[in-house]
Amino acid sequence: MDEHDRSDEPQPTLPATHAAQDAYRSHDTEFSDFYRHSIVPLIGFLVVLGARPADAADVAQETMLKAYQDWNTITHPKAWVRRVASRAWGRHMARSHEDPVDQLPEHTSLLHPASGIEASGIEAVEQRHTVLQALATLPLRQRQVMAWTFDGYSAPEIAKELGIEPAAVRSSLLKARRSLTACLAQEGGPE
Repeated sequence: MDEHDRSDEPQPTLPATHAAQDAYRSHDTEFSDFYRHSIVPLIGFLVVLGARPADAADVAQETMLKAYQDWNTITHPKAWVRRVASRAWGRHMARSHEDPVDQLPEHTSLLHPASGIEASGIEAVEQRHTVLQALATLPLRQRQVMAWTFDGYSAPEIAKELGIEPAAVRSSLLKARRSLTACLAQEGGPE
């Protein structure tokens, strides 16, 4: 038997076609662009939900890894990562046995600029911190609705993502805004 006749030996693989290589590069390029533009806002979204910045960063990284793996099947990546990250944060909270703290351990500027804070520098950091403290006083559903609203989603879009009725979203949003307005008025924070 000739050594070329052996079928049990591994056969050399053919090099990938140029089209396959281009598709793979396109996949990586699209995801890299999405990652660069989305990771900080995703962390900020989780902070609004009540996560500490370090925990939010961990959940965001895990979510982005899943997004990379499923990139070709995701049609609305911005909403997808928020939905997956908020569910992951919920699971983390369910198994967490930590005691809540009164204040955030550090100032953060992860709150989305569209949240109504128009100051700059240290004043903006202080205002964001005040808003985050006020958000922490809200019930979970109201925090969720506010987080999605800060990221530019409408009530019907939020309802779809959270699996609730648009009327429930509008009601939660109204209650959250009233509570935040009252809380920030007491603190002398941004309106």
